Amino acid sequence: MATLLSLELTPPVYPVSGVGLGGRNLHSARGTYTISAALALNDTIQLFDIPVRSRILGGFVKSDDLDTGGTGLRIDVGDVDDIDRYFVGGAGTPGPVAGVSNDVAVTGIDYLTTKKTRVYATVSTAPTTGATAGTFTVVLFYSNEEPA
Repeated sequence: MATLLSLELTPPVYPVSGVGLGGRNLHSARGTYTISAALALNDTIQLFDIPVRSRILGGFVKSDDLDTGGTGLRIDVGDVDDIDRYFVGGAGTPGPVAGVSNDVAVTGIDYLTTKKTRVYATVSTAPTTGATAGTFTVVLFYSNEEPA
């Protein structure tokens, strides 16, 4: 059975940099989930929120080996409208093996949010043997666009 896993989300205050000044400062959002039980198919981790009119410029996923019995685990990172908008998990990428990937999905690079957007990590393929300890971190870099 899938479980919704959650961090203690405290609504952050985001500066809207450059509004009225024409500038586009770089911001980042970061979420780390500490594994306390093996992940299962369709588990969803709430990571962080990105403000409205944010343009995604890049990011990375960093993970411990969360599939100790193989490389079957797939963890996608996206939002409610597209579960793998930012990162598409798979064999050899963080989650099933320890490491870091900055391979943002084509759908995520240069994406402009139209509303406050919650970013999730979703287990789309169960691990062969799920680890019961470790961490999974996602960071997205973005700039804020002026209102149209």
